[in-house]
Amino acid sequence: MPLNQSILIMVTSPQIYYRNGEMIHDCFRKLGPQIKSCHAKDITLREDNYMTQLDEIVAGKGNLDYSVFLTELAKLKDVPLMMEHLNSAEEYAQAAKYIRSVGKMVKVEL
Repeated sequence: MPLNQSILIMVTSPQIYYRNGEMIHDCFRKLGPQIKSCHAKDITLREDNYMTQLDEIVAGKGNLDYSVFLTELAKLKDVPLMMEHLNSAEEYAQAAKYIRSVGKMVKVEL
């Protein structure tokens, strides 16, 4: 059964938010062969609200550990990384530039 679950919805608390690299690594370790595609998004913890609220935002604007994400993704065979739900071509270009820069930094070819 292919895995269609998003890593972002697994970030359910400030503890996981601030340690999301560990959670990402653990997800890929446990679920790697079942992962069929990945979506490039980011997440931020709203600080203007006393209740924990996590918002999905453009890749590179949040706290998702893309170095871990891309390193783990690179270990899988033929798994596409897609961007979606952005508001403009500029946001897509901005996210792609950020993802490629992190990929270059961790020596992952995109």
